Amino acid sequence: MDTFLDNAQRIFDVARADDSNTFDEFAIVVRPDGGLHFIMGTPVSVEGASAYAGAQSTYRVTRSPNGVRVEGKTFGSDGFLQHCSVERRDVRAELFRDRPLYLTASPAS
Repeated sequence: MDTFLDNAQRIFDVARADDSNTFDEFAIVVRPDGGLHFIMGTPVSVEGASAYAGAQSTYRVTRSPNGVRVEGKTFGSDGFLQHCSVERRDVRAELFRDRPLYLTASPAS
């Protein structure tokens, strides 16, 4: 399997295994020298993280009440852009919301 896709799957497996019920978003940047750089505590785009760190590959991990998503981007050695997304959603959370999808207002007086 391609290293880029294999890493995305591994990151996804670890993110799914976390049962702490914390919901967050962060980026993992693989630098050209192979080092890892984590961007935590702020929403970040894959493109922004790649540009910031001069990345070889970048993965954004999003954990929410609806599930886990890993989005990745890399420039291959052949010069082509690769992009992947691995996601697991709990559709029940989307169907049976505990909050209304609308608001009611009293008539203007």
